[in-house]
Amino acid sequence: MKKLNELAKKGRINENASIRDSHSTIINADLEKVWDILIKIEDWPSWNPDIKKVTLEGEVAEGTIFKWTQGRTHGVSQIQALTKPSTLSWTSKAKMVKRIYVWNLEADEGQTIATLSASFQGTMVILAQNHQKVYDELLGWLERLKNLAEE
Repeated sequence: MKKLNELAKKGRINENASIRDSHSTIINADLEKVWDILIKIEDWPSWNPDIKKVTLEGEVAEGTIFKWTQGRTHGVSQIQALTKPSTLSWTSKAKMVKRIYVWNLEADEGQTIATLSASFQGTMVILAQNHQKVYDELLGWLERLKNLAEE
């Protein structure tokens, strides 16, 4: 995980991972509003039905660990980068799959460009994940964040 942690600290995914993807959307909301929604990690299940439970071990900060259930997967994650109001990244281990998630937010004339990137690797990645599943997961996150921020 050391290599993955270093990549995530730089706001990068592993471009050599078995599965990787990145998507962006324009959100018709101020950057600060989008950021405030995104960093309330324990609230994720309230707006993303794919996430069943989140337990944060401390304040939202670099190095903080959180445990979460997404679908049938139980993961342990650690925040690697937290740069207000633009970058949130974390590494995660679940079912012998190592993951990096990187959120980047950018202000654009009262709107926010949100980009979510992820990489998945490990001995069970082919059984636990596939490209379509990751594609759908990232688009779902972005769509739900957009919908909530634009309310």
